Amino acid sequence: MIEKVTFENFRGIEKLELLELKPIVLLSGKNNAGKSSVLEGIFLFLDHASPDSFTKINKFRGLVSAVESASLWETAFYEMNVQNPLRISVTNEGVSSSLEYMRDDAFVPPVDTNISQELMGQIISSATSSYTLKFSYKKEDYSEDGHFIIGPMGIVRNMATSDASNLVLPMPYTRFINAAIINSNSDSLIAEWLGKMELEGRKSYIVETLKFIEPAIEDLTTIVVNNNAQIFVKVRQQLLPLRLAGDGLNKLLFIILSIAVTPHSLLLIDEIETGFHYSMFPKLWKIIAQTSYENDCQIIATTHSYECIVGALDGIEQADRSSAFCYYRLDKNNEGNSVYRYSDDLLQVAVTTDMEVR
Repeated sequence: MIEKVTFENFRGIEKLELLELKPIVLLSGKNNAGKSSVLEGIFLFLDHASPDSFTKINKFRGLVSAVESASLWETAFYEMNVQNPLRISVTNEGVSSSLEYMRDDAFVPPVDTNISQELMGQIISSATSSYTLKFSYKKEDYSEDGHFIIGPMGIVRNMATSDASNLVLPMPYTRFINAAIINSNSDSLIAEWLGKMELEGRKSYIVETLKFIEPAIEDLTTIVVNNNAQIFVKVRQQLLPLRLAGDGLNKLLFIILSIAVTPHSLLLIDEIETGFHYSMFPKLWKIIAQTSYENDCQIIATTHSYECIVGALDGIEQADRSSAFCYYRLDKNNEGNSVYRYSDDLLQVAVTTDMEVR
Protein backbone atom coordinates (compact mmCIF):
# COMPACT_ATOMS: atom_id res chain seq x y z
CA MET A 1 0.00 0.00 0.00
CA ILE A 2 1.19 3.50 -0.83
CA GLU A 3 1.60 5.60 2.33
CA LYS A 4 3.19 8.74 0.89
CA VAL A 5 3.63 10.41 -2.49
CA THR A 6 5.33 13.65 -3.54
CA PHE A 7 5.27 15.47 -6.88
CA GLU A 8 7.53 18.14 -8.28
CA ASN A 9 6.98 19.82 -11.67
CA PHE A 10 4.35 17.36 -12.86
CA ARG A 11 1.37 18.51 -14.98
CA GLY A 12 -0.18 21.49 -13.14
CA ILE A 13 1.61 20.65 -9.89
CA GLU A 14 4.72 22.62 -9.01
CA LYS A 15 5.14 20.86 -5.68
CA LEU A 16 2.76 18.70 -3.65
CA GLU A 17 3.06 16.09 -0.91
CA LEU A 18 0.38 13.67 0.31
CA LEU A 19 1.14 12.04 3.67
CA GLU A 20 -0.44 9.21 5.67
CA LEU A 21 -2.42 7.69 2.83
CA LYS A 22 -4.90 4.98 3.79
CA PRO A 23 -6.30 1.94 1.95
CA ILE A 24 -9.20 4.15 0.78
CA VAL A 25 -8.34 7.71 -0.28
CA LEU A 26 -10.71 10.36 -1.63
CA LEU A 27 -9.47 13.60 -3.22
CA SER A 28 -11.48 16.72 -3.98
CA GLY A 29 -10.89 20.37 -4.79
CA LYS A 30 -11.74 23.02 -7.34
CA ASN A 31 -11.09 22.66 -11.05
CA ASN A 32 -7.38 22.65 -11.92
CA ALA A 33 -6.41 21.91 -8.32
CA GLY A 34 -4.48 18.81 -9.44
CA LYS A 35 -6.83 15.93 -8.56
CA SER A 36 -6.51 14.06 -11.86
CA SER A 37 -2.80 14.90 -11.99
CA VAL A 38 -2.26 13.09 -8.69
CA LEU A 39 -3.79 9.92 -10.13
CA GLU A 40 -1.86 10.25 -13.40
CA GLY A 41 1.39 10.88 -11.53
CA ILE A 42 0.97 7.76 -9.41
CA PHE A 43 0.15 5.76 -12.54
CA LEU A 44 3.19 7.13 -14.40
CA PHE A 45 5.41 6.25 -11.44
CA LEU A 46 4.19 2.65 -11.19
CA ASP A 47 4.03 2.15 -14.98
CA HIS A 48 7.25 3.98 -15.87
CA ALA A 49 9.00 0.80 -17.05
CA SER A 50 6.51 0.58 -19.91
CA PRO A 51 7.87 2.33 -23.05
CA ASP A 52 4.45 3.86 -23.75
CA SER A 53 3.81 5.19 -20.23
CA PHE A 54 3.56 8.80 -21.46
CA THR A 55 1.15 7.78 -24.22
CA LYS A 56 -1.10 6.15 -21.63
CA ILE A 57 -1.39 9.13 -19.29
CA ASN A 58 -2.06 11.42 -22.26
CA LYS A 59 -4.85 9.14 -23.47
CA PHE A 60 -6.48 9.34 -20.04
CA ARG A 61 -7.28 12.95 -20.97
CA GLY A 62 -8.02 12.27 -24.61
CA LEU A 63 -4.68 13.76 -25.71
CA VAL A 64 -3.14 12.27 -28.84
CA SER A 65 0.52 13.27 -29.11
CA ALA A 66 2.58 12.58 -32.21
CA VAL A 67 4.81 9.60 -31.40
CA GLU A 68 7.71 11.26 -33.19
CA SER A 69 7.45 14.47 -31.17
CA ALA A 70 8.75 15.52 -27.77
CA SER A 71 5.21 16.75 -27.02
CA LEU A 72 4.61 13.15 -26.01
CA TRP A 73 6.30 13.89 -22.68
CA GLU A 74 6.43 17.68 -22.56
CA THR A 75 2.77 17.85 -21.47
CA ALA A 76 3.77 15.95 -18.33
CA PHE A 77 6.08 18.75 -17.18
CA TYR A 78 4.88 21.72 -15.14
CA GLU A 79 4.17 24.55 -17.60
CA MET A 80 5.67 22.19 -20.24
CA ASN A 81 9.13 23.31 -19.11
CA VAL A 82 11.52 20.39 -19.53
CA GLN A 83 14.39 22.47 -18.18
CA ASN A 84 13.15 21.76 -14.64
CA PRO A 85 13.32 18.07 -13.62
CA LEU A 86 10.05 16.21 -13.10
CA ARG A 87 10.24 14.22 -9.86
CA ILE A 88 7.85 11.76 -8.22
CA SER A 89 8.61 9.92 -4.98
CA VAL A 90 6.53 7.15 -3.45
CA THR A 91 6.68 5.30 -0.14
CA ASN A 92 5.12 1.86 -0.57
CA GLU A 93 5.00 -0.66 2.28
CA GLY A 94 7.49 1.50 4.18
CA VAL A 95 10.06 1.55 1.35
CA SER A 96 10.79 4.81 -0.48
CA SER A 97 11.57 5.06 -4.19
CA SER A 98 12.00 7.94 -6.61
CA LEU A 99 11.57 8.68 -10.31
CA GLU A 100 13.09 11.62 -12.18
CA TYR A 101 12.83 12.84 -15.77
CA MET A 102 15.02 15.65 -17.11
CA ARG A 103 16.19 17.10 -20.39
CA ASP A 104 19.59 15.90 -21.59
CA ASP A 105 21.24 17.74 -24.47
CA ALA A 106 24.57 15.92 -24.29
CA PHE A 107 23.49 12.28 -24.61
CA VAL A 108 24.66 10.27 -27.63
CA PRO A 109 22.96 6.86 -28.04
CA PRO A 110 25.30 3.86 -27.85
CA VAL A 111 25.68 1.77 -30.99
CA ASP A 112 23.19 -1.10 -31.05
CA THR A 113 24.33 -4.07 -33.09
CA ASN A 114 20.70 -5.09 -33.66
CA ILE A 115 19.99 -1.86 -35.57
CA SER A 116 21.30 -1.12 -39.03
CA GLN A 117 24.12 1.40 -39.28
CA GLU A 118 21.94 3.68 -41.41
CA LEU A 119 19.07 3.70 -38.91
CA MET A 120 21.45 4.16 -35.96
CA GLY A 121 22.98 7.11 -37.75
CA GLN A 122 19.52 8.68 -38.11
CA ILE A 123 18.78 8.12 -34.41
CA ILE A 124 22.09 9.66 -33.35
CA SER A 125 21.44 12.59 -35.67
CA SER A 126 17.96 13.10 -34.17
CA ALA A 127 19.31 12.93 -30.62
CA THR A 128 22.02 15.49 -31.27
CA SER A 129 19.86 17.90 -33.28
CA SER A 130 17.03 17.92 -30.73
CA TYR A 131 17.35 16.59 -27.20
CA THR A 132 16.73 13.40 -25.26
CA LEU A 133 14.73 12.84 -22.11
CA LYS A 134 16.77 11.22 -19.37
CA PHE A 135 15.10 9.23 -16.61
CA SER A 136 16.30 7.65 -13.40
CA TYR A 137 14.48 5.36 -10.98
CA LYS A 138 15.88 4.36 -7.59
CA LYS A 139 14.64 2.00 -4.90
CA GLU A 140 17.08 1.05 -2.14
CA ASP A 141 20.03 -0.68 -3.90
CA TYR A 142 18.17 -1.07 -7.20
CA SER A 143 18.21 1.52 -9.98
CA GLU A 144 17.15 2.10 -13.59
CA ASP A 145 18.62 4.65 -15.98
CA GLY A 146 17.78 5.42 -19.58
CA HIS A 147 16.72 7.89 -22.24
CA PHE A 148 13.79 8.60 -24.53
CA ILE A 149 15.06 9.51 -28.00
CA ILE A 150 13.11 11.05 -30.88
CA GLY A 151 14.05 8.81 -33.80
CA PRO A 152 12.92 8.57 -37.44
CA MET A 153 10.55 5.73 -36.56
CA GLY A 154 9.11 7.49 -33.52
CA ILE A 155 10.15 7.49 -29.87
CA VAL A 156 12.96 5.10 -28.98
CA ARG A 157 13.83 4.27 -25.39
CA ASN A 158 16.89 2.57 -23.95
CA MET A 159 17.13 1.43 -20.35
CA ALA A 160 19.64 -0.35 -18.14
CA THR A 161 19.12 -1.59 -14.60
CA SER A 162 21.49 -2.30 -11.74
CA ASP A 163 20.43 -5.96 -11.81
CA ALA A 164 23.21 -8.26 -12.93
CA SER A 165 20.93 -9.71 -15.63
CA ASN A 166 19.41 -6.30 -16.43
CA LEU A 167 16.03 -7.48 -15.18
CA VAL A 168 13.36 -4.87 -14.42
CA LEU A 169 11.98 -4.82 -10.88
CA PRO A 170 8.22 -5.58 -10.97
CA MET A 171 5.80 -2.88 -9.79
CA PRO A 172 2.39 -3.25 -8.10
CA TYR A 173 -0.41 -3.75 -10.62
CA THR A 174 -2.21 -0.45 -11.19
CA ARG A 175 -5.40 0.35 -13.10
CA PHE A 176 -6.60 3.84 -14.03
CA ILE A 177 -10.37 4.20 -14.42
CA ASN A 178 -12.43 7.07 -15.78
CA ALA A 179 -15.68 7.35 -17.74
CA ALA A 180 -13.92 7.35 -21.12
CA ILE A 181 -12.03 4.15 -20.32
CA ILE A 182 -15.18 2.38 -19.17
CA ASN A 183 -17.14 3.47 -22.24
CA SER A 184 -14.36 2.52 -24.66
CA ASN A 185 -13.82 -0.99 -23.30
CA SER A 186 -15.63 -3.68 -25.21
CA ASP A 187 -17.87 -6.28 -23.63
CA SER A 188 -15.20 -8.87 -24.42
CA LEU A 189 -13.04 -7.57 -21.56
CA ILE A 190 -15.97 -7.67 -19.11
CA ALA A 191 -16.84 -11.15 -20.42
CA GLU A 192 -13.28 -12.30 -19.75
CA TRP A 193 -13.37 -10.93 -16.21
CA LEU A 194 -16.83 -12.37 -15.56
CA GLY A 195 -15.71 -15.75 -16.88
CA LYS A 196 -12.74 -15.70 -14.51
CA MET A 197 -15.05 -14.98 -11.60
CA GLU A 198 -17.37 -17.84 -12.62
CA LEU A 199 -14.48 -20.29 -12.92
CA GLU A 200 -13.43 -19.30 -9.41
CA GLY A 201 -16.99 -19.74 -8.13
CA ARG A 202 -17.35 -16.02 -7.37
CA LYS A 203 -19.82 -14.82 -10.00
CA SER A 204 -22.69 -14.91 -7.52
CA TYR A 205 -20.83 -12.30 -5.45
CA ILE A 206 -20.81 -9.94 -8.45
CA VAL A 207 -24.54 -10.51 -9.02
CA GLU A 208 -25.35 -9.84 -5.37
CA THR A 209 -23.24 -6.69 -5.49
CA LEU A 210 -25.18 -5.31 -8.47
CA LYS A 211 -28.41 -5.86 -6.56
CA PHE A 212 -27.42 -2.92 -4.35
CA ILE A 213 -28.12 -0.74 -7.39
CA GLU A 214 -30.92 -2.79 -8.99
CA PRO A 215 -32.56 -5.34 -6.65
CA ALA A 216 -34.44 -7.00 -9.54
CA ILE A 217 -31.23 -8.38 -11.09
CA GLU A 218 -31.19 -12.18 -11.13
CA ASP A 219 -28.09 -13.10 -13.12
CA LEU A 220 -25.40 -12.04 -15.58
CA THR A 221 -24.53 -14.00 -18.70
CA THR A 222 -22.35 -13.72 -21.79
CA ILE A 223 -23.97 -14.25 -25.21
CA VAL A 224 -22.12 -14.16 -28.53
CA VAL A 225 -23.98 -11.98 -31.04
CA ASN A 226 -22.54 -11.58 -34.56
CA ASN A 227 -19.22 -12.99 -33.35
CA ASN A 228 -19.05 -10.42 -30.55
CA ALA A 229 -19.35 -11.29 -26.87
CA GLN A 230 -22.05 -9.24 -25.16
CA ILE A 231 -23.02 -9.11 -21.49
CA PHE A 232 -26.69 -9.52 -20.68
CA VAL A 233 -28.35 -8.93 -17.33
CA LYS A 234 -31.33 -11.04 -16.36
CA VAL A 235 -34.15 -9.02 -14.81
CA ARG A 236 -37.53 -10.61 -14.06
CA GLN A 237 -36.74 -13.53 -16.36
CA GLN A 238 -35.93 -11.14 -19.21
CA LEU A 239 -32.47 -10.71 -20.75
CA LEU A 240 -31.38 -7.11 -21.24
CA PRO A 241 -28.08 -5.96 -22.80
CA LEU A 242 -25.98 -4.57 -19.96
CA ARG A 243 -25.18 -1.47 -22.03
CA LEU A 244 -28.89 -0.55 -21.82
CA ALA A 245 -29.04 -1.02 -18.06
CA GLY A 246 -27.71 2.43 -17.18
CA ASP A 247 -24.32 4.09 -16.70
CA GLY A 248 -24.28 3.48 -12.96
CA LEU A 249 -24.72 -0.27 -13.25
CA ASN A 250 -22.08 -0.54 -15.98
CA LYS A 251 -19.61 1.55 -14.00
CA LEU A 252 -20.18 -0.36 -10.78
CA LEU A 253 -19.63 -3.67 -12.57
CA PHE A 254 -16.39 -2.39 -14.14
CA ILE A 255 -15.05 -1.12 -10.81
CA ILE A 256 -15.95 -4.21 -8.78
CA LEU A 257 -14.62 -6.61 -11.41
CA SER A 258 -11.41 -4.54 -11.66
CA ILE A 259 -10.90 -5.04 -7.93
CA ALA A 260 -11.91 -8.69 -7.82
CA VAL A 261 -9.83 -9.97 -10.77
CA THR A 262 -6.61 -8.22 -9.67
CA PRO A 263 -6.19 -8.63 -5.90
CA HIS A 264 -3.31 -6.83 -4.13
CA SER A 265 -3.49 -4.02 -6.70
CA LEU A 266 -4.07 -0.27 -6.82
CA LEU A 267 -7.10 1.34 -8.46
CA LEU A 268 -7.06 5.01 -9.46
CA ILE A 269 -10.62 6.20 -10.14
CA ASP A 270 -11.14 9.66 -11.61
CA GLU A 271 -14.48 11.41 -10.89
CA ILE A 272 -15.94 8.36 -9.21
CA GLU A 273 -19.35 10.00 -8.81
CA THR A 274 -20.03 10.16 -12.58
CA GLY A 275 -23.00 8.02 -13.59
CA PHE A 276 -24.45 7.56 -10.10
CA HIS A 277 -27.44 9.27 -8.50
CA TYR A 278 -26.43 10.91 -5.23
CA SER A 279 -28.71 8.59 -3.27
CA MET A 280 -26.52 5.65 -4.36
CA PHE A 281 -23.26 7.00 -2.91
CA PRO A 282 -23.45 5.31 0.53
CA LYS A 283 -24.18 1.95 -1.13
CA LEU A 284 -21.42 2.51 -3.70
CA TRP A 285 -18.81 3.25 -1.05
CA LYS A 286 -19.92 0.38 1.17
CA ILE A 287 -19.46 -2.01 -1.77
CA ILE A 288 -16.06 -0.55 -2.66
CA ALA A 289 -14.88 -0.66 0.96
CA GLN A 290 -15.92 -4.29 1.40
CA THR A 291 -14.61 -5.51 -1.96
CA SER A 292 -11.27 -3.70 -1.71
CA TYR A 293 -10.73 -5.06 1.82
CA GLU A 294 -11.52 -8.64 0.77
CA ASN A 295 -9.12 -8.39 -2.18
CA ASP A 296 -6.41 -6.35 -0.42
CA CYS A 297 -6.64 -3.47 -2.91
CA GLN A 298 -5.96 0.22 -2.34
CA ILE A 299 -8.41 2.73 -3.82
CA ILE A 300 -7.50 6.33 -4.63
CA ALA A 301 -10.38 8.30 -6.14
CA THR A 302 -11.33 11.87 -7.00
CA THR A 303 -14.67 13.65 -6.86
CA HIS A 304 -16.31 17.06 -7.35
CA SER A 305 -19.41 16.04 -5.41
CA TYR A 306 -20.17 17.01 -1.82
CA GLU A 307 -22.80 14.24 -1.72
CA CYS A 308 -20.13 11.74 -2.77
CA ILE A 309 -17.91 12.82 0.13
CA VAL A 310 -20.78 12.46 2.61
CA GLY A 311 -21.73 9.15 1.00
CA ALA A 312 -18.17 7.91 1.45
CA LEU A 313 -18.34 8.68 5.17
CA ASP A 314 -21.63 6.83 5.55
CA GLY A 315 -20.91 3.86 3.31
CA ILE A 316 -17.39 3.19 4.57
CA GLU A 317 -18.67 3.41 8.16
CA GLN A 318 -21.38 0.86 7.32
CA ALA A 319 -18.64 -1.43 6.03
CA ASP A 320 -16.79 -0.96 9.35
CA ARG A 321 -13.78 0.44 7.48
CA SER A 322 -13.72 4.01 8.81
CA SER A 323 -10.16 3.70 10.12
CA ALA A 324 -9.00 2.78 6.60
CA PHE A 325 -10.32 6.01 5.03
CA CYS A 326 -8.94 9.51 4.60
CA TYR A 327 -9.95 12.56 2.59
CA TYR A 328 -7.81 15.32 1.07
CA ARG A 329 -8.85 18.71 -0.25
CA LEU A 330 -6.45 20.06 -2.88
CA ASP A 331 -6.10 23.78 -3.53
CA LYS A 332 -4.13 25.90 -5.96
CA ASN A 333 -3.47 29.63 -5.80
CA ASN A 334 -0.78 32.14 -6.70
CA GLU A 335 1.49 30.60 -4.08
CA GLY A 336 1.24 27.12 -5.61
CA ASN A 337 -0.40 23.82 -4.69
CA SER A 338 -1.55 22.94 -1.19
CA VAL A 339 -3.35 20.06 0.46
CA TYR A 340 -5.40 19.63 3.63
CA ARG A 341 -5.87 16.17 5.09
CA TYR A 342 -9.02 15.11 6.91
CA SER A 343 -9.09 11.95 8.98
CA ASP A 344 -12.42 10.14 9.14
CA ASP A 345 -13.22 11.72 12.53
CA LEU A 346 -12.29 15.24 11.44
CA LEU A 347 -14.27 14.93 8.22
CA GLN A 348 -17.26 13.68 10.19
CA VAL A 349 -17.13 16.80 12.41
CA ALA A 350 -16.75 19.06 9.36
CA VAL A 351 -19.76 17.53 7.61
CA THR A 352 -21.88 17.61 10.76
CA THR A 353 -21.18 21.35 11.22
CA ASP A 354 -21.79 22.12 7.50
CA MET A 355 -18.20 23.17 6.82
CA GLU A 356 -17.20 23.41 3.16
CA VAL A 357 -14.73 20.61 2.59
CA ARG A 358 -14.51 20.45 -1.21
